[in-house]
Amino acid sequence: MGKSFIITGTGFLFLLFLWLLIKTTPEPAEYVTVSYDDLENWTSDSQAMAFTAFKKSCMVFLSEPATKKILPERLGGTVGDWQPSCRAAEKLDSLTDKQSRIFFERQFTIFSYSTETEGLFTGYFAPEYQGSDKPTEIYNYPLYAVPPDLKVLDLGKFSSELQGKSIIGEVKDGEFIPYKDRENIDNGALNNRKLELVWLKDPTDAFFMHIQGSGVIRYENGERRTFGYAGKNGKAYHAIGKFLIESGEITKENMSMQAIRAWIKVNPLQAKALMWKNPSYVFFRPLDGEAPVGSMNVELTAGRSLAIDRTYVPMGMPVWLDLKPSAEEADPIRRLVIAQDTGGAIKGRVRADIYWGIGEDAGLMAGPMKERGRFYFLLPNQLAKRLLSEMRAAE
Repeated sequence: MGKSFIITGTGFLFLLFLWLLIKTTPEPAEYVTVSYDDLENWTSDSQAMAFTAFKKSCMVFLSEPATKKILPERLGGTVGDWQPSCRAAEKLDSLTDKQSRIFFERQFTIFSYSTETEGLFTGYFAPEYQGSDKPTEIYNYPLYAVPPDLKVLDLGKFSSELQGKSIIGEVKDGEFIPYKDRENIDNGALNNRKLELVWLKDPTDAFFMHIQGSGVIRYENGERRTFGYAGKNGKAYHAIGKFLIESGEITKENMSMQAIRAWIKVNPLQAKALMWKNPSYVFFRPLDGEAPVGSMNVELTAGRSLAIDRTYVPMGMPVWLDLKPSAEEADPIRRLVIAQDTGGAIKGRVRADIYWGIGEDAGLMAGPMKERGRFYFLLPNQLAKRLLSEMRAAE
């Protein structure tokens, strides 16, 4: 017989956690249709790049059963709602921007929230760091694979209202408990378990690999290898920049990834304690390709892949962004992107992270980004008709 475990000791808290998740399920949002003519910059955007990214999403949609639901259901429908557009895309190749625009205009109907709903948009990237496949005096900060004792509990099996939600922990003495946090792991909780994938020079490099979720390691022999997200410890993500702002170390206006790294370099003794304020810890896996892979399990496209909160935005959906510049000299960001990833800090109805690519230049794009703006959702026509019918029936 196989081993089993029960959730004891914290059983009441666990049930309370389930109840809170059910109670905090977001209320259905109201939407309105939008004309393509109303999207500023629509006719001058490089939609060919978005089309290429969308075809990557289609590789997933066309491999899944048509009856599979896509959360949130009102915007996501089922895989079958997306497959006709994907089959149409599959027949097309090497499209110009104009041809790509025509494809999206014919296949999709635009919706937005019925009220003026703005949110925060940031950026992320895949850093490139030096590394070694074995520990040395120089390389002694590891990136770990997922530990075998880390368990993911699918809450959807307990309640249909919790579909897509989970908690992460480990089993000790028959009890399911929270997994180790960043401080525990940094202090050796995973030592001597043969989980190390690669060794880095600097603990700050390892920390920012966790924040970005992927990265490229450059070995001394010239080899480059990409490592991507494989799992996490289940602890809540806390942005350490917030603590530096609250303590007056960095102003809100000057906050960026680059500013945090500069502060850590000047304050090495306080750096470890600062990083421990974010208990979330990420585990990795080596990737075959050069580009990082998002939560949809497709390679990300620089400038066209978006990390979203899948409670509110369906994975794989084309989304038009209309973002105000955070700096006076910057241009607005108005472009078509594809929801293909998620992130620990990406929580909320209007909250997203634009993927900018690999390396230092991408980091300069992503690091300072903190724009305000809006979503516009592109729904397959079949799903759009059903949503419109539901909204009219509710009036």
